[in-house]
Parts: sequence; C-alpha cells; structure tokens
Amino acid sequence: MMRTRLLVAALLSTVVLPVVAQPAPFDMTPESDLRQAPPPASAPASTPMVPQPVLPTRSEHFLLPSSTVRLAGEESREAMVVYLTQAQADAPARLQLSYLNAVVVAPEVSHLDVTINGTPLRRTNISSSSAPSAIVIDVPSGLLRAGANRVEFSASQRHRTDCTVGSTYELWTELDSSAALLSFEGQNLGQVRQLADLAAVGVDASGKTTIRLITPDLAQPEATRVAVDLAQKLALALRVPNLNVERATELSEAAMPGVLDVVLGPVDQLPAELAQYTAQAGSASIAALVPLPTGANTLLVSGPTWAAVAEATPAILTAAPVSEDRPRIDLPYPVPTLFGGQTLSLADLGVPTTEFNGRRYTTLFQFELPPDFYANLYGEAELVLDAAYSADVQPGSEIDIFANGQIASATPLLRTDGGLLRDTIIRFPMTNLRAGRNELEVVVNLNAQSDEVCSPGWTGEAPTRFVFSSSTQFRMPDYARAASLPNLQGLTGSAWPYADDQQVPLVLGEGDAVATAAMTLLARAATSSGKVLPVTITAEASLRPDTNAIVVMPLPQMSQPTLERAGVARGAAANGSNDEGAVLNQFRAGGNPSNPFNGAANWLLGRVGLTVADLRVLPQRDAPYPLAPQGVVLTQTMQPEGGLWTVLTANDETSLLEGMQRLAVTEQWRQIGGRASALSASDADVTAVETVAPVLRQTQPFSIWNMRLVAANWFSGNILLFTAALGGAALLLMLATALVLGRVGRQK
Repeated sequence: MMRTRLLVAALLSTVVLPVVAQPAPFDMTPESDLRQAPPPASAPASTPMVPQPVLPTRSEHFLLPSSTVRLAGEESREAMVVYLTQAQADAPARLQLSYLNAVVVAPEVSHLDVTINGTPLRRTNISSSSAPSAIVIDVPSGLLRAGANRVEFSASQRHRTDCTVGSTYELWTELDSSAALLSFEGQNLGQVRQLADLAAVGVDASGKTTIRLITPDLAQPEATRVAVDLAQKLALALRVPNLNVERATELSEAAMPGVLDVVLGPVDQLPAELAQYTAQAGSASIAALVPLPTGANTLLVSGPTWAAVAEATPAILTAAPVSEDRPRIDLPYPVPTLFGGQTLSLADLGVPTTEFNGRRYTTLFQFELPPDFYANLYGEAELVLDAAYSADVQPGSEIDIFANGQIASATPLLRTDGGLLRDTIIRFPMTNLRAGRNELEVVVNLNAQSDEVCSPGWTGEAPTRFVFSSSTQFRMPDYARAASLPNLQGLTGSAWPYADDQQVPLVLGEGDAVATAAMTLLARAATSSGKVLPVTITAEASLRPDTNAIVVMPLPQMSQPTLERAGVARGAAANGSNDEGAVLNQFRAGGNPSNPFNGAANWLLGRVGLTVADLRVLPQRDAPYPLAPQGVVLTQTMQPEGGLWTVLTANDETSLLEGMQRLAVTEQWRQIGGRASALSASDADVTAVETVAPVLRQTQPFSIWNMRLVAANWFSGNILLFTAALGGAALLLMLATALVLGRVGRQK
C-alpha cells in the first residue's frame, strides 16, 4: 500500500515540476519610470476648432395646458392629454409635480392620486400648506405610448375641523405648471422628427404653445393668406386650445419646450441655416420637420413660389389629422355633439361611479350643441339619476345642477330614512345652454345628522352616505334648429357660419401685429370647429355687404363706410368727450327715462319677472358699441343685404394684438357672446352685450316639426306678440263658432 502511494507521488512530480520550472516570457517593455511619452501629434494651425452643440441627455415635457390647475372641494379631478413620440414613450421616464394646499385640509384623510392611461401611479397624502412640495414618480416601462396619453390628477380632501357644507369651499390643492412634467432619460428626445408627431411639441412651463413664424414681409396678399391658413392647420395638428403666434427673424438658438420654429416662404428667401434644403425646395413643395444642430423643433414650409408653398400646407393635416383618437390636450374625455332626441350615459362621458362620505359631492361632464341651437327660451333637458343616500342624510340636502356655471335646478332630498334614486328624472330649463361646448355640473349638498357633533377625525372617518352611479343618463330633447344672429357664440363654439362657407373674405389692416392678431383669431376659431376656415385676403374697398366676412383692423385705419357697418364706435375718450352718462345710457333697458309711465310699467312687469325690453313693443336697433381707449372689441353685425360681418378692432396695433391674445385664452374665449364682446386692459372678464334686434336665419330644410319648435322659442321671447296671437286666435275661434251656429243652429 505504501509503495503504491510513493509511485503516485513520483508520477505527479514529473508532471508538475517542468511547468513550474518554465522561464517567464520575454518582456521587451521598459520599466515604468523609463517609458517615454509618444511625441504629441501636431495640430494643423490653419483649421479653427468649431464647438459642436452638446445634445441634451434629458428632456422635459410639461403637462398642464394652463398656468395652474386648482383641485377644489372634497372630490375634484383634472385630466389632460399629453402627446409623445415613439422615442419618448420607449425611454425611461419620471413624472414630477409640485403642489400647495389650503391649511384647513386634513392631511391624514386627504390624498392626491396620479393616473396615466387609467393606471394608478401614486397616492400621496396632501400635506403641503406652508410651502410647495415636490413629488417624483418613476413611470413603469410600457405605460406610456406614442401619441395621446391621458394624465389625471384627482384630489380627495376633507376639512380639519369643520363638518358643514360651507366649509368644503375652503378646500383646495394647486398644481404648478412649471413643475408638472415628464422627464425622459436619453439624448435629444425633445426633438420632433415627423409631421405625425407635431402634437408632441407640447406646451411650455406656463401651459402655452408658441409658433415662431419666420417669414419675409407679409405685404403680399398671397403670402398673408398662406400664413393665416398655415396657422389654422398648425393649431389643429398641435391639438392645443389656443395657439400663441409670434413673428421672428432668426431661428431659435436652443430647443425650448412648447415652441415650434416655422420657416415659411419661397426657396429664395430661406435663412442661411437651411441652405442644404434649397435644392429640394427649389424643385417642389416641401413641408417637413428638419433637424438642426441646436435641437430646436423647426418646421420648413417652402417651394419655388408662394403658390407652391400653399400646396405644401395640406401635408400637415394629412399626417396629423383631426380625429377622435387625437383629442385636444384640454379635452381628455369625450365631448359628443347632441342634435336632439339623444340619451347618453355619464359613463360614456368619463364620469365614474363614486361612493362618497363627505358633505358636497361634485361631478362635471361636457357636450356640444350645433351653432343653430335655438331653444334657450323654452323646453327642458333631463338628468335621469341613478343614486342612493343613507338614513344619515337629513332634510335640507339637495341636488343642484349648474349649466355653464349658472344654477339651473335645485332638487331637495326629502326622505329621512335614506332612499334609492333609481331612474329619478330631474328636469332643468335650457336657458343657459349655448351653441358650442357646454358644461353641466352636478352638485349634491348633504346635511348629515352625524356631522352635528363633528368629533376630531370624523370628516374622513364618516361612513359612505351617498353613491352616484355612472349609469346616470343625460337626455337632450328635440329642439328648434335656426340661427339667431348676430351671436358671437356661433363663432367661438364652431366658427359658424365661416367654417361652412366656400370662401371667407378676410380684410386686414396694415402692420405685422394686425396679421398676427388675425392668425391668432382664426387659429382659435379653427380649434373650436375642427375645421380650417377658407379665407381669402380682400381689400376693404372690395368688401361686399351681401357676403359673410371677417375684418381685423385698428379703428383709425377703418374707412367710414366700414365703420358704420361694423357695429362699433369710437369711445368717449377717443372722441374727446367727457359725457360718460351718454355712453352708459345707451344700454338703459327702460327706454326714455323722462317718460312718466316707465316707473309704473317697470313696477308692474317686475311683479312677474319681466322688463319693458322683454315686451319688445317697438322695433329696436343695436347702438354701436363704444370702444375703450386701450381695449379690444369683437363685434358681429347682420347686414341688411344678408351678410354677417365679424369685426376685431382696437385703437392701435399693439392693443389689437395683446387684446386678441387675451381673448384667445380658454376662460375668456368661453365668455364671448352676443353682438359685441369687449375686454379692456384692466379687465379680467369679457363684457358681452346681447342684440336687441335678432334676425333668424334658416339652416335646415323646411319641416312643420322644426317650424313648430322655432315658433315656440320665438314666441317665448316676444311675449306681447304671443299675447296678441292668442287674442287673435280666440277672436277667430269666436267668429268661426258664431258662423257655424248661425248656419246650423238657432238665429236667436
């Protein structure tokens, strides 16, 4: 055994020892301290070093379409649409936001939820009343997609100490637009490379989208027409509510969120930075996003001539069309158009089923009405309610319906043992509905017996006391279809009648600011209608009163014949007059103040909720609207020859452009209506003046059914004539009865 072990050891030693004894490989490298550095390569002295732009490794995409978003009340939500490119959707992303809340919000029972494309991301307790707090959320891979993405912020807030309905108006949480964004990791991800992705330009830190129009002088009518047409198409392709248009002379030096450089013009007028595209633009029309070293999003629209440039613009809407799967960034939920006789479930309008334990529940949905909606003086719409409330709810509770911010219905909850509101019909008048987009808000005020004690923490610990079901339905009845003119709501709601015309004469004053104001106006009208208005630049002298037209011109540049038809007059300050009473008295509803019968007539009519103006005893005419010194006014006048003129004017070019930019903001745009809407430099709200001499225009084929509805609404606004018609009908009936009895009955 021992001999075997020795034999194995000897064999192993013969194998290992030669390997260990091998010399190290021959190394020709010198010692480290003896190595000599290679001689430096000589740089050519004649070639200067040109710094290359550093491409960003992180891009930011702002979310909010306005400067702030305020989540008010106990239950509130706001959503918006964010468009992304494929590269952005595939990149690692983070959602960042900053919020500030009211001090009375109880942090232990109040929370802020963030959702993307229906997937919840984060629930955070609302606890930032002293200073804004930042939230950073990693977005899971695959959640974002190329194209439209819906981002929703919802707040559930309860009061710290108060359990009354009134205390719920003190609850709010604000999101700052400059801190609400998606950030992407990757090189140069903020650059948009395809026309189909134009909406991915997005908004800036204040919620605005700006196009910097770089174009030669727009003195040529054809050049101006192309620029106005392009502004409308870009507003539709970018999917923004209002487009900020700026004139520029140079390309942007760096990429900026929410900014698109638009180079517009023939090939011989292109900037030197785009010299590489002159060959292509010199042979054919071109509309393309071009990459630049600065990374700025740049759209080139060019061709050999202005006619060729015009032929390039349709490619924009061909690549980025208006469709249901590409909603506007401020309209994340469906907004259907109701033509009458329709029923919609609130689930189809984006309203969820909610179990509620608070004091004031609110929900809101939107729909559109056509421009010839003519039922604001008669008829009722219906909300078919599916809801339930507990026995804790006491008398004094009610369900309120607000139409476009105005109270339309108040329904009390009378039962004290709880109740199931299944198919409960709540009717409300259509007085405050309007052509275009409408908002209906359902508010449920709940007075609960358990809230009388209001012990600490009870505001969030209370059991469910109200359930609102998304199976609730909204019913829109058949209504009259006729256009009551003038009415600027047709323009702001659907750009009617201009969007349906074959050709719209556009008269412009002199100056770049005037052309920019016209682009802003027509781009805003295009986003409201979803259509491009087919404008043609027309000289003021060629304007015909029998055609529909749009005039954008400062008042001093307007000729006297146009001024007399525009429905606007120089204000008292502009005329050098200090008689402010004369300016104000033209809107007096009671007619001549020296009439001794006015007082008695107003008192008598006031007992039934009417005024002398409601009787419309004598035909009236609209007085020209006085223009404030630094204000802007938008008027609409029906010409005796049949044309409808819309006029945007101010006392100078600067006031015209600045005023139009303010009017284009959604909040002010929705306030425009009547025959004249004005906004002065110091006003936050638009002043709208209704016409006293409306004209009806037929918009539908003749039918007895529609004429009956039109007559119902017309007589509702002409009470005296309705009374006379009833008296005449009664007289005719009496005479007919007497005639029949005289023929077949007794003579005595």
